[in-house]
Amino acid sequence: MIRALAMVCLSVTSATAMALAQAPDVKPTGRSPRRPNIVIFFPDQLRASEVGCYGHPVVRTPNIDRLAATGVRIEFAFSNFPVCSPARSILLSGRYARSTGVLHNQDNEAGPGRPTNQTPTLAEVFAANGYDTVLIGKWHLAPTPQTLGFRESLRPRMRHRYFKQTFYKNEGEPYVYDDYSPYHETETAIEYIRGHKDRPFFLYLPYGPPHMPVSEMPEKFRKMYDPAKVIIHDNAWVNGRLAYDENWFKIYMWDFHYYQHKDTFTQPLPTGMTLRELTALYDGQITAVDECIGRVLDAIRQTGIEDDTIVLMTSDHGDLLGSHGLFNKNTHHEEAVRIPMIFRYPRRLKPAVVETQVVSLVDVMPTLLDLCGIQAPDTVQGISVAPVLLGQRKTVGQNVALIETSSADGVRTLRHMFFVDRKKSRAEHLFDVPSDPFELKDLAGDPGSREVLETLRARVYEWNVRSPRWPTASEKN
Repeated sequence: MIRALAMVCLSVTSATAMALAQAPDVKPTGRSPRRPNIVIFFPDQLRASEVGCYGHPVVRTPNIDRLAATGVRIEFAFSNFPVCSPARSILLSGRYARSTGVLHNQDNEAGPGRPTNQTPTLAEVFAANGYDTVLIGKWHLAPTPQTLGFRESLRPRMRHRYFKQTFYKNEGEPYVYDDYSPYHETETAIEYIRGHKDRPFFLYLPYGPPHMPVSEMPEKFRKMYDPAKVIIHDNAWVNGRLAYDENWFKIYMWDFHYYQHKDTFTQPLPTGMTLRELTALYDGQITAVDECIGRVLDAIRQTGIEDDTIVLMTSDHGDLLGSHGLFNKNTHHEEAVRIPMIFRYPRRLKPAVVETQVVSLVDVMPTLLDLCGIQAPDTVQGISVAPVLLGQRKTVGQNVALIETSSADGVRTLRHMFFVDRKKSRAEHLFDVPSDPFELKDLAGDPGSREVLETLRARVYEWNVRSPRWPTASEKN
């Protein structure tokens, strides 16, 4: 076993205008002569340990790595809710999912109105301060991008289909793009950047990969990694065998094609397929997305706006990929919650690696607004880590990440992961991650860890009191 190291149309839609008018507490806060542009790369389901600049010796991520080399890389970055829609809600609101009402995956076809995400979003605040706002890529929130502050949008109809994808431009008539869908999103983003260099803009680029289906990518990436040479985490071995689940393997391979048509889907898994082959495909999708990120970074440089553009590269959550015998996400395990996070702003940020501060998705909105000289709304629950990025402070705030899943609440410090099941059993779990990076030894019952356990338990309790969890429909009944 090998141990792992870790375009769019220019018209303002009525929906956007209405959203900005209805959003509470969205007010301009004054303008500097030149506010920076914002570009957020948000690939789906990208775990930190699978990125080159986070220590992976095999996966090729040259463009993310060069972003890290010229920016500030956060060593300890986490998703506050490792599921797609909740994490996106957190990113755009600066609030915990329990406070936005998004506790499960959403479809933007859910209907009119704004039943969730009722506080000002990052897009709305930027728009109110003179920014052009555009979404290009996966949406996965309800209802539409325009309702939550994006003046323009290009989104795929099927969240995870990477060839022959149907797209909507500003919620207009659908059309089909035959090639690899991230290429279309990248081309549209480049066109947008070239056409908007003279006005501050907020460009949100949530790519679908490396989220499944891992079988759908250009052939050069499908064949890029030798299964015999991929890195398998020590916790992906179950009773001496690599984790395997036929149903989950099929979901990883074909996603909607399989589980929406399970009764009629007849394609078998490749003969002898193991976790090594699956990991090789996952890694291929990562490099495919890295190529797209590189093209957009090149366009930013070529357009002459690199110094005045804040680039953030992060993800909604990671991927278990067999760790602890589990697949997908929605657990507190490191593979699911730890994400890459890199900020680059050449005008103000010096290249650095931050190892003293825990940062999570809830902190993104206040941090970006702070770097732009814009006051965050009072509704924001995260904190700005701009003083740390700027080298002014080693730490800010409580220096922890508060993390919830569908079944548990927890907290991640620089050293420990603690979580407690929300079930009647209230089972507790504690891991010392630096000494046990694959979380193989649960210290919850260790007498020597009692003080740490009690301290972290109190943190989670205080969070639940201060920020009660929005009940789901089933919990209300």
